[in-house]
Amino acid sequence: MHPLIREGSVEVREYQRNIFSKALQGNTLVVLPTGLGKTVIAAILTAERLLKYDWGKVVVLAPTKPLVVQHSETFKKILKLPEDAVRTCTGETLPEERENIWRMAKVIIATPQVVRNDLIARRVDASDWVLLVFDEAHRAVGDYPYVFIAEEYLKQAKKPLILGLTASPGSQREKVLDVCRALSIKFVEARTERSPDVAPYVKKVKVEWVNVTLSPEMLRAKAKLEEAIKGLMNILREAGYVQAKKKWTRRELLELQELLLRKEEKSEKDYECLAAVSGAIRLAHAHEILETQGISALNKYFERMNERARIKGGRGLMNLLEDPLVASVRSEVAAMSVQGMTHPKLGVLVNVVKEQLSGKPESRVIVFTQFRSTVDDILKKLREDGINADRIVGQGNRGNATGLTQRQQAEVLERFRRGEFNVLVATSVAEEGIDVSECDLVVFYDITPSAIRFVQRKGRTGRRRPGRVVFLIAKGTMDEKYYWSVKWREENMRGVIRELERKGGGLESRVEVNQQATLEEYIPKEDRLTVYADVREGGSPVVQELARLGVEVILTKLDVGDYVVSEKVCIERKTATDFVQSIIDQRVFKQIADLSRTYEAPLLIIEGEGLYERGGVKAEAIRGALVSIALDFKTPIFWTRNAKETAEVIKTVARREREEGRKGIRIGIKKPGTIKELQEHLVAALPGVDHILAKRLLQKFKSVEKVFTANEKELMEVQGIGKKKAERIRKIIQAEYNEEELS
Repeated sequence: MHPLIREGSVEVREYQRNIFSKALQGNTLVVLPTGLGKTVIAAILTAERLLKYDWGKVVVLAPTKPLVVQHSETFKKILKLPEDAVRTCTGETLPEERENIWRMAKVIIATPQVVRNDLIARRVDASDWVLLVFDEAHRAVGDYPYVFIAEEYLKQAKKPLILGLTASPGSQREKVLDVCRALSIKFVEARTERSPDVAPYVKKVKVEWVNVTLSPEMLRAKAKLEEAIKGLMNILREAGYVQAKKKWTRRELLELQELLLRKEEKSEKDYECLAAVSGAIRLAHAHEILETQGISALNKYFERMNERARIKGGRGLMNLLEDPLVASVRSEVAAMSVQGMTHPKLGVLVNVVKEQLSGKPESRVIVFTQFRSTVDDILKKLREDGINADRIVGQGNRGNATGLTQRQQAEVLERFRRGEFNVLVATSVAEEGIDVSECDLVVFYDITPSAIRFVQRKGRTGRRRPGRVVFLIAKGTMDEKYYWSVKWREENMRGVIRELERKGGGLESRVEVNQQATLEEYIPKEDRLTVYADVREGGSPVVQELARLGVEVILTKLDVGDYVVSEKVCIERKTATDFVQSIIDQRVFKQIADLSRTYEAPLLIIEGEGLYERGGVKAEAIRGALVSIALDFKTPIFWTRNAKETAEVIKTVARREREEGRKGIRIGIKKPGTIKELQEHLVAALPGVDHILAKRLLQKFKSVEKVFTANEKELMEVQGIGKKKAERIRKIIQAEYNEEELS
């Protein structure tokens, strides 16, 4: 038994041992069906690396807090390490606390956004990371933080080793190779359910299809929507933009919309065609909602469209809603919604769930749907029928529907595991990696066209014992098209995995790996350029590009602008799309006015091409805004093509400011207006207290005076304030003022 693995904590299977042996030889991507112990492989590899390099640390990345918590429990169970040697870091962990975790822990399990931000802010040094694990490694594409983290790790680490884990690498060979390039993968260890060393451990999953038929009322509304879409397409056909064709896909309509938007000089006919294609896209979405989700979801969609038209005053959208066919459908749908008419899938779903629970009352069931509003409809129906159910959705709010924080998501999943309720109604947030070993049934209320998501959803059952998957498919609708499309993609994915399984070794010949450090990496820290960036830019690719260029980026809350490079210069960055939108909602002039009042040399960067090709604002209005910014507010304007160019411009400005002798950076503060803002501003001036913590303090103590008179023990009752911070706050408040800085 390994000295760092708890006796009896895990039984390592032959295929896990084989994959482990290969992973020791170089950066490895593990492609393994769900429920077959990818995390176990990561844990035993962690033990081996920590045994070999006792000075080192291991970092495990997972996309969500529920996954982070789950992995933490698994690693603590398997590894023979002190309890506090395995720690977690998520967005809810304050920066001060994270610094301590990075310094003290041996195994850190974290969300990628946190790790990226800490690498950029140089709160962490990756030189002593001896293993970096990427869970759900198929995400390592584009601007997702995995890509940047892998680059930085390979530049900094003294003994680097990467392990990527996924059950669904993608259905296209080239995209899988993109993941391998991003993570500098040398070996791929891939298995399917039919691989000889895996097959004995795969549990049988029974797959069923239940067809449902739309009601006559729904079919009538469906026909009217199709007729309305046909009328809009005729406008485009008569203008010569489309040929006669029975069906147009959403992608084709979006491409046509982009083509029309790209025309710099638009005629009245072009604007009519733009309104037609936008209307067709909206009605196609309404058509899909009706087919796959039902009356309630469609009624909510129409209500949102009407509210948007009312608030923003869009003539094109109002004309669409007033179209006789569309108005008729809206009226019928509203009436059906009042009558409580639902999609026939709901009744079938209740029967499927009741059948499962009657045969096995302790069953766990997950119901997946793509739409947040449908989650609430399903939950309401299940509860009305006496079924103990709850929901898990993403963090964002949708209209009146509130999301769940990652902490709340983790709590819901834990309650589900404990059996406090039987049925979990979920959106995509429950797809990846969530281990509910007792999940007996997965129901697809609708079909996702993504092969990766399809495989992830199916993989929630049949993990430790036989499972069951049920597809609810409305006949003659997008459900059928999506089902056969995703099945074809799933089979393609299997083909990709089989190819990787055959050719897993020697991947260097097919993947170009760049681990060479740049010149900027050798610049001493004290000589690095420093830029302050607003915390809202933390997820921006610009911040990552600045870090790649060797610029030290400090993320902080800026009241004005996005990037401060000196006491004189502050930069507002807008993408072309955001700039046009900010003209519509009139944000841009207030932002530029604040910028020019606060800084001597304000600068606006507009990022992205096709500024005049964005919808909603005519070219002369855009030109007028640009002229006003340049002349009235005396703010120069830079255009860049992408985030990389934006970062290069910011670095150039920062270097020039340093050469001019302006090293100090002053953060301009917009004067607080309301009493509430003034109170938060005063409390946020305390050491180690940001605006979030200031709000927490005021919520607890109710006034600034009570915050300032609270003792250390009382301060420590507030989340985010530990003993050291409380001591520091009291020391500053009680200290007598003198002209020498207190330390």
